[in-house]
Amino acid sequence: MADKSAADENSLLLERIFQIHESPCKVVLAITGGGAEVIGELLRHGSGSATVLDAVVPYGMEAMDRFLGRKPEKYCSEKTARLMAMVAYQRALELSKSSDGFDGSDGPDVIGIGATCKLKAANEREGRKHEVHVAIQAYRETGVRTLELTADRTREEEEKIAATLIFNVLAFYCGVPEIDLPDGVGTKDEIGTGTGQGKGEEIFEKYVSVSEAVGDLLRQPSCSSQSPCETAGMARINFNEAIEEAKKAPEEIKPEEIKPEMPGKPGKPEEIKLVFSGSFDPCHRNHVFMASWASKKYNAPVHFEISLTNVDKPPIDFISLSQRLDSLRKYKDEVFMGGVCLTNAPLFLQKADLFPNSTFIIGADTFNRLFDAKYYNGTVDTPAILKSFKEKNVRFMVFHRKSVEISVNPEVLEFCEIIPMEEYEDDGTSSREIRRKRDTK
Repeated sequence: MADKSAADENSLLLERIFQIHESPCKVVLAITGGGAEVIGELLRHGSGSATVLDAVVPYGMEAMDRFLGRKPEKYCSEKTARLMAMVAYQRALELSKSSDGFDGSDGPDVIGIGATCKLKAANEREGRKHEVHVAIQAYRETGVRTLELTADRTREEEEKIAATLIFNVLAFYCGVPEIDLPDGVGTKDEIGTGTGQGKGEEIFEKYVSVSEAVGDLLRQPSCSSQSPCETAGMARINFNEAIEEAKKAPEEIKPEEIKPEMPGKPGKPEEIKLVFSGSFDPCHRNHVFMASWASKKYNAPVHFEISLTNVDKPPIDFISLSQRLDSLRKYKDEVFMGGVCLTNAPLFLQKADLFPNSTFIIGADTFNRLFDAKYYNGTVDTPAILKSFKEKNVRFMVFHRKSVEISVNPEVLEFCEIIPMEEYEDDGTSSREIRRKRDTK
């Protein structure tokens, strides 16, 4: 009887695998800590190249750091799984373009899946958590499933659960029915909730989707110090429109008025006079003070700009973007709030193209990096940067910060107004410290 049950289970898995291979999905998988046997399952039966573009297992800490381009705050967490999925997605876009001539607007449905697991280990300390985090990054969606394993199992049993959870995330996106997890582990339920079966273990899910205009910002070539972007795009967010949409679909960022904008195109980005560029992860009181101070001085609203792409770390995923927008949305009725602009312009040379005739609000730490040629692959020196800023008629309002010394080049002063500490009530608050406290709760 047991043999027949196992045979039926294997037959069903094989059926699902070939259904995935028949779908238009192309995936790059990045898996660490456990569950990597799913890679073999997708490849061992043939036709694996129809789905799998690449698969990596950055198992050691140094391998993971190199894969992400940075050291994560935690190696096993929902956030790290999302980072892995984003790097995998960027890799999938690159490989798909190379193999299919895909230009970012048409072609296969490429996705990245990242999974980080902490499973049973020999001689582990008492109370060590066993957890699985699986994230998916797609054109218009970021999703994550999290499972904490609390029952007493062997490492092999936990490996099978992790592999099946990864498989199900892929199957779900490809429109293929999922496989029941072994041992009665909880099934997926509404966002933010889970149901436990058997041993009471739950799967928690979170998915956030965006408009095409926002998704397009990540489809364009990635920017880095080695390969800076030639052009940049922009999409504006109207918080009032976004809120109306949120009433219909709470986990979507889909303001209907969002349109992609390029330099010189309709939408008149040149009319924006004050631009506050930052990650806003999250927005805090010092950001608010700087925006309010600048708005009063120039008698103009401030537009907050978030670049989804970065020079030296993975792009921002849509779950993280949603959290950052929430931290800004609470100020939507303040006099200083002019709106939010999403871009793929990590470098200020690119921002100047999108916001000519503007004043950028920045902190002292950002100012010290502003004219560092290493962010431009060493090909742009300070005089060339200054010439570009002058041609675009951009200026910088620099707020001094505690414990940060400003390195002032006399040539730069022509473009800058430095706000001294006497006028700026910097209490030392930082987004990093806020995240640290939030994540340890």
